[in-house]
Amino acid sequence: MNSIKNLETKIVQNKNIDIVDLDGEKVMMDIERGQYLALNEIGTRIWDFIAAPVKIEDLISGLMSEYAVEEEECKEDIMEFIGRLKNAGLIQIL
Repeated sequence: MNSIKNLETKIVQNKNIDIVDLDGEKVMMDIERGQYLALNEIGTRIWDFIAAPVKIEDLISGLMSEYAVEEEECKEDIMEFIGRLKNAGLIQIL
């Protein structure tokens, strides 16, 4: 499995995950692993962003245009969140 190297790394959703939409927020279930993850509004927006392969830097730019957040804070939060998605097997690193 590829790792997250830098902001030019592309990521995409793992299409083998069951997803339920509850009042605008996503709940993801990996039946094989017996895991689930509930996403808040911003997590759901990130999930929507990565429906197709996207560079992490483009994801950050897109979120900064939608939310009032400093660039460094956005980068740190996104990289941490992507790491959690990766560890849970919810995304693919391209």
